[in-house]
Amino acid sequence: MTVFIPIKHNSQRVPNKNFRLFEGKPLWERAIDKFANTKYKVYIDTDSEDVVKKCSSRNVVAFKRNKNLIGDQVSVVELLKDFRKSFKIKSPICQIHVTSPFLQINHIDAAFNKILLEDYDSVFSANIIQSRFWRKERYGFCPVNHNPMRLEQTQDLPKLYEENSYSYAFKPEVLDLNNRIGYNPYILEINYPYNLDIDTEEDWKLVNSII
Repeated sequence: MTVFIPIKHNSQRVPNKNFRLFEGKPLWERAIDKFANTKYKVYIDTDSEDVVKKCSSRNVVAFKRNKNLIGDQVSVVELLKDFRKSFKIKSPICQIHVTSPFLQINHIDAAFNKILLEDYDSVFSANIIQSRFWRKERYGFCPVNHNPMRLEQTQDLPKLYEENSYSYAFKPEVLDLNNRIGYNPYILEINYPYNLDIDTEEDWKLVNSII
């Protein structure tokens, strides 16, 4: 089974975030080290020469990103499609980010098992939210998941699922839909703090505060 990790040298919102030291080790190295004694084949798509060089002595495949796929506007799906074609990948793929410092291998195992052992074509991670939501319409505000005339405890409200980008696992053919989520997905609930991802400087401060 295949794990795909995209690593950019530069980051827009959090400078150098993939290379920042977390618990004494760069985030990207910390992420791939978690797979050192697993059954997974790890591929790293990167535009960083430094990453490629440092991976030469590791049990991972690090390759330079195609020049036409370098840029902040290029989606991960395009990287995955190119990867699938270049390496002729036929087994399920799980894509993660190195900016999820609390990622757990057992979550990756669970995602793959849903595809291999059950009838799902994809699995994506999500936060579970049970709060009272409203949306704005032309005629005013409208409740989304509750009846304002009937007060319910929040734990009794319908669950809403928010993608958190912790992980996406899928059969390779799902990429033909230009997506990582297929027609029959399973939602994997990932709770705090495992669902934390570093997108802002505030996120960086938060993950460091709970080590």
